[in-house]
Amino acid sequence: MELSNSRLNLNSTSEGALRPKKQRRVSRACDFCHRRSIRCRPSQDDGNRCQNCSDFGGECTFNRPMKRRGAKFKARPQAEYYKSPSGEHANLLLHLTNPQINQQQPSYESAESSLKINFSIDLSENHQELVLNNLAKIQDFVTVYFEVVYPIFPLFHRPTLLRKISTRDYLSDKAQFAMTMAICALASARARDGALYPAKWNPDYLLEPAAEDFSSAAIAVLPSDWSKMKGLDWMRTCAVLALVGIQVGNIQMMHQYLGTYHTLVAMDGLHDEKNWPRDIDMVQVEERRRLFWSIYTLDVYSSIVWGGVIRCRESQSRVLYPSELDDEVFSPTGIRNGPSSPMARQDSAFCKPAITDTGSWLHGWNFTTELYRILEHAMDEFHRRRPQNIGPFSPSDLFHRSAPPQSVILDKIILMHQNLPAIFKETRGVVGEMTADRYSFQAANIAATLQLARMVLFTAEDATVEQKCAIARELLDDFAKVPIFFLKAISSPLLHHLAGIGSILGSVIEGQLSLSEYLRVRTVLLAMADLLASLEASLTRKAGASERLRALLSRIDEYMSSQRQQEIPLPVAETHQEQIEWPAGTQVDFSQGDMSLDSQFSFQLPQELLLDWPWPLDLTQGFGNFQGT
Repeated sequence: MELSNSRLNLNSTSEGALRPKKQRRVSRACDFCHRRSIRCRPSQDDGNRCQNCSDFGGECTFNRPMKRRGAKFKARPQAEYYKSPSGEHANLLLHLTNPQINQQQPSYESAESSLKINFSIDLSENHQELVLNNLAKIQDFVTVYFEVVYPIFPLFHRPTLLRKISTRDYLSDKAQFAMTMAICALASARARDGALYPAKWNPDYLLEPAAEDFSSAAIAVLPSDWSKMKGLDWMRTCAVLALVGIQVGNIQMMHQYLGTYHTLVAMDGLHDEKNWPRDIDMVQVEERRRLFWSIYTLDVYSSIVWGGVIRCRESQSRVLYPSELDDEVFSPTGIRNGPSSPMARQDSAFCKPAITDTGSWLHGWNFTTELYRILEHAMDEFHRRRPQNIGPFSPSDLFHRSAPPQSVILDKIILMHQNLPAIFKETRGVVGEMTADRYSFQAANIAATLQLARMVLFTAEDATVEQKCAIARELLDDFAKVPIFFLKAISSPLLHHLAGIGSILGSVIEGQLSLSEYLRVRTVLLAMADLLASLEASLTRKAGASERLRALLSRIDEYMSSQRQQEIPLPVAETHQEQIEWPAGTQVDFSQGDMSLDSQFSFQLPQELLLDWPWPLDLTQGFGNFQGT
């Protein structure tokens, strides 16, 4: 914990030693930041460049003309200007008539320089145009990826990828091109759904090109012969395209590219470090580990949410967790400025050790992976309890082992969570700095995964209506504590976490209910509808679960009112302050009533009334199958 605090408070504890005598004040944005309408702020490491130029390894220039007082010149749109054959002459005339303007060439690219770009890969004319018209935006979408996707799916070493993007390696390598376009597609989809850093980006600027345009460009260069898709970049391309499928609500796309990824993993041997090339450097080792465990969690998650199979089994995998090192402290040659007291995880079966540092945000990320490993076995136990009628006997009976009660497993998970550093147990507000906010991302993701584990473990055992309502209420309360920015940044996958609550309550509402039990369920469902509505508000592909849930509850209310022959107060065991306006006009007061009346009225909803329940009533089908996905 001390190490964690020392990392976060580095600027405050050694302020005099680290900062220059006088902080440079930015009164005018550099050309790079001005062109993208993003905040220009001094770099903490390089006094000659702003932070954005430092990140992308570019020159920080101020070559554009200073704005002059008086009536503003109505300039033509930049794209139109560059496509105009007279653009170069107009720029020359501007310099001749204004001698005081710096005579250096502008730092932005003209059409002439764009036309000199040579593609070493075979692309259609439309996809070439997509790239040439959006060279700057490609860099911006990569920045968005690192801001809102990377903390959950850290598939890349940030300095390495930024360097490749700035030098446009993707124009000469087909795998890198597909990977870059897939990154842009995912970032574009997240931006379209409102998952952007507040007050940093203009959302309208990132609306075009659409995610579908970038994903089309990525898919177009995928070889039809998968044996030619060798290497880490092809695997990462398929992994990112699977994430794009989830984000845009195309679950078939998710299954398609997640399946392709697993085929490439089997061909490459990624699941066992013994199969890895011996000459790969530290960056490549860490990227491989991050990719493997990132998509392992996605594989387990998709099997729970959409009722699929787990294709990547942890018992068959021999891959260490990623080193808990920030990207900036290591390079292909090794660790530059590592933690003061790191611990190396060494095993004779692995030639490359992994570093443990509880002060790194990746320590929280690895904890989430640990939870998914538990979830894999919890789902195995859940399915093992189902009747097996495939053959004359069940082979699993030959290997039967007594599993501990789910409550014991949940207690162990809670203890593991308690032993985490405090920074991973509380989601703080947005700071605006990626390094600090990554910790809050981990806290939000850990909270969501903990609730997923509780839902899976909970449904594996019989429970009363009161217990199911209690856990659903606790889950919603925990989600309510997470700042809305991080909920939106996790984006579409979080809606499917919430769908698990719907499956739990679905198993309640299809059974025999008393009035008080129904009112408990109803209260939780209304709270859930509110949370779903707030999360779906900015999503392009809405599941519509909130509206459907409210409409269903309205129909159930009408059914119950028609069944009651007289108006009676409807009590519940818990005390509530709210009142419900029943369709029949009866005011139902939750705060008073004789509990003996509750047992006199019980009911079971007809199955046709539950046909529009937003989630499957059987967890084995997965609980993420919203209508329309």
